[in-house]
Amino acid sequence: MAGVSCFGQVGDSLSIRQDSILPVVLNQADSATTEDPEIQDAPEVKEPKRFFTPSIYLDYGKLLTIPFDFEAKYEGGLTFLFMERIPLIIEAGSAALSPKGAYANGNYEISGVYYRFGIGYVGSKDSEHNAGISVRYGMSSFDESGQILVESTSEIQRDLVKVTDRKGLTADWWELVVYTDQRLFKDSEMFWIGLNLRMRILQSYDAQEEIDVYAIPGYGRAFDKTIPAANLFLKIKF
Repeated sequence: MAGVSCFGQVGDSLSIRQDSILPVVLNQADSATTEDPEIQDAPEVKEPKRFFTPSIYLDYGKLLTIPFDFEAKYEGGLTFLFMERIPLIIEAGSAALSPKGAYANGNYEISGVYYRFGIGYVGSKDSEHNAGISVRYGMSSFDESGQILVESTSEIQRDLVKVTDRKGLTADWWELVVYTDQRLFKDSEMFWIGLNLRMRILQSYDAQEEIDVYAIPGYGRAFDKTIPAANLFLKIKF
């Protein structure tokens, strides 16, 4: 009888130990399940906006004029973007034009350089597309030359040839520009392509009395006080 009681005591002690281990395992499982939601619900850390982003761009549409003999244009620019929203814009270009039909019975050539300075605002639809608006001020310095033949219909007087050769002419204007660009490659933030839609408003130019200025580099025809324009560009961000 004594042996039986001892066996019973050993069995009771084993059952007590198993019962004491089970709540500990359950408590650890409960603590693990309560910690998982905290890890899953942790807020995503957003990258801070860059304070300063420089970029350069080239108007590749104007390069298509190189094969033609009546015009040659080159244009590029710099953009300094602050807080990914406010761009400061500097553009520069050159143009040499020989527009056919500028003047009847004559020829005309013009060449010069131009600059634009502006400020704007950029809104991002997503990480791959941008759109913005800006105001820009443009100025141009150019030379022009040409000659016009005035024929005498009565044959009493000789034909008159009027020659023009003007240096250091200037003009300035304003532009309202709406533009959009997007990544050229989805896995790279460096290369972008875009479109500028411009409305130019002529402010002043060196008008001439006898034979007036026909065209202004960077602006367009001088007798048009407002001119819509568009250009394509390739941008490289740093």
